[in-house]
Amino acid sequence: MQVENESRQDAEFRGPNVSGQPGEPAKPAPQARQGVVTGRVLTVLIVGLMLVVAGFAISYVGAV
Repeated sequence: MQVENESRQDAEFRGPNVSGQPGEPAKPAPQARQGVVTGRVLTVLIVGLMLVVAGFAISYVGAV
């Protein structure tokens, strides 16, 4: 199931990978800056893009 896969990826990403002396960053800078892209985020982006395209199409048809 997708939710289980997302929660597993999220747990792996947020899990402590502490290796080093106390006071050092727990994760390398590139890994700390990146996020986990979930299916929900992609769904919201795609639906939003589709609504924008539909809005432009409707406004174009209304102007003609």
